[in-house]
Amino acid sequence: MERRVNDIFGPTILAVILVATQLVNLTDLRAEESGLDAHVHGLSDLTIAIEGGDIEIEFESPAMNIVGFEYQAQSKKDIEAVEKAAARLAEPDAIFSFLDATCRLIDSSVNLAGVLGEAHDDHEAHDDHEAHGDISGAYQFRCEDLSRLSEIQVHLFQVFPGIERIRVMWLREGNQGAITLTAEASKVPLN
Repeated sequence: MERRVNDIFGPTILAVILVATQLVNLTDLRAEESGLDAHVHGLSDLTIAIEGGDIEIEFESPAMNIVGFEYQAQSKKDIEAVEKAAARLAEPDAIFSFLDATCRLIDSSVNLAGVLGEAHDDHEAHDDHEAHGDISGAYQFRCEDLSRLSEIQVHLFQVFPGIERIRVMWLREGNQGAITLTAEASKVPLN
């Protein structure tokens, strides 16, 4: 009696294994591309996983691309820049649009800890201007007609002009791909 791996582990486990394998490959590619320095100003990363009726998107970028600095915000001006970025990142409909699919946000989170610590008055602890702060966001959408989704339009270039390129890796039941987006070419084809 022959049993297939898919029968034993199920499609979700196989998807996780496939994503993990691709992340390792993408990490190797990113290390080669950036000369082992994953923190490059102007460059951001986007990972998209599509399964069933859900889309999960993770975004990561050097803070310099988003707020114009990478140190812990201390001045009123810097704190306002971080809060403005947080508000923009909290509006995923302004950042992503889905062609031929109706999707609604069901969960999101934004991590600004790289530039906005809890204690803004602790100048000694946050005065390291050599630090490389990152900003990240995670978004989960539920879609009604996901089988018709052909591309995702990424609007991050318009929202954050400090972003020059976005490396994208995507995985969709049975398909996968990677692409580098620019302001002139900001669509992720999913076929």
